[in-house]
Amino acid sequence: MRKKVFVFMGGPSSEHSVSLVSGAGIVRALDAHKYDVHPVLIAQNGEWTWGKKALTPYQVQNFNVNFFAGAENDMQKKMRPSLEELKPVDIALLALHGRFGEDGHIQAMLEYAGIPYTGSGVLSSALAMDKIKSKEIYKANDIPTASFRVWQSENFSKELIEEAFENLGSPLVIKDPLGGSSLGMGFAKNVDEAGKLCEKLFEHSSRLLAEQFIAGKEASCGYIEGCKPLPPTEVRMTTREYFDFEAKYNGEVIEITPAEFSESLTKEIQNLVRKAHQALDCEIYSRTDVRIDKNGNLFVLETNTLPGMTPTSFLPAQAKHIGLDYSILVETLLEKSLTKSTGR
Repeated sequence: MRKKVFVFMGGPSSEHSVSLVSGAGIVRALDAHKYDVHPVLIAQNGEWTWGKKALTPYQVQNFNVNFFAGAENDMQKKMRPSLEELKPVDIALLALHGRFGEDGHIQAMLEYAGIPYTGSGVLSSALAMDKIKSKEIYKANDIPTASFRVWQSENFSKELIEEAFENLGSPLVIKDPLGGSSLGMGFAKNVDEAGKLCEKLFEHSSRLLAEQFIAGKEASCGYIEGCKPLPPTEVRMTTREYFDFEAKYNGEVIEITPAEFSESLTKEIQNLVRKAHQALDCEIYSRTDVRIDKNGNLFVLETNTLPGMTPTSFLPAQAKHIGLDYSILVETLLEKSLTKSTGR
């Protein structure tokens, strides 16, 4: 009997559009002769849309988000429905990113409804999403990470900015700790720039993370439990000084997979990525971003529990180099999550 798979995409976060690309790619990668595939769109306003029946093999192979604009008698639409309305379902395949999708919220809902899902559990999702908490966990587990300060809106002052520049140097990397995909962050080279950036970021968060900028190279490396180590990807800037959202998705970087690092540096990155995955108690798979300074020292930036699965994302490119093409990768993550769910 075919397993019934719901593919969740969209969501209310700023990474909504990226999630749609991930979700569409995942749907097309599934074998419609093995799975009953049901895509679920979560709009930014909280409305859910899903089909009344499984996609046909043709619909799976040619899927795009225009599917959700189909005839009303083929679709179900509801503001924040109960997950009981989607049952029966064997597993939820999560192509969500950012808030609600990656921070433990949807995971908690699914667990309460008794629906298995792909990826990490509630606590590890929440901890990895919070860049302040994850850095505290890195430090507690001797995982190198850039020096940082935590600023609260209620007692924020110019003096705190001056102290950070004095002790962490310039530029400062300033982030909303719950932001994702390089959104909700910026770089400041002086106190005035930092003040303006903080004023903007405090509109959406009561806490900010100010972090030392590690000059050097940047890399990202995935980790899949029970599989060969994945090769890291080196991220080289072309037209921009820093790796931000526009650089990431507007093709202003060169991504080299496998990275042209020495064998020893590659293994060091792979070991550090595994250590970060385990320290945060992640499950099935994750992807960790690192900086490499001019002396070859590594610093973990963050760990993503639901890394991007778009055609240009790091994890699929890395998995291909260990023999997991896109469709095999999707099925591997799905089946590993189904097996793991029996122990949750």
